[in-house]
Amino acid sequence: MKHVIVTGTVTYAIRGRDILRKYGFRATVERNSSGLGRLGCGYGIVVYGDISKAVEILRSNSIKIIEVNKL
Repeated sequence: MKHVIVTGTVTYAIRGRDILRKYGFRATVERNSSGLGRLGCGYGIVVYGDISKAVEILRSNSIKIIEVNKL
C-alpha cells in the first residue's frame, strides 16, 4: 500500500525519509503541488508498507506530520 505523509517542509520530508529507510521502509520525498494536503504546496514522504508504524516512528523522532493520504 502506498501513502503520502505530508510534512510541509522539505527538511522534515528528507529527515523523515532517511529515518524510515533506516527502519527498512521504502520511502521517497515528493513535492506536493497536486492539491493533496490542505495547505496546497508542500512536501511529503511517499511510503510503502505499514503506515501506522511509519507514522509512529516519525512522531517518535519529532517529525511534524500535517496529514496522511492514501494513494
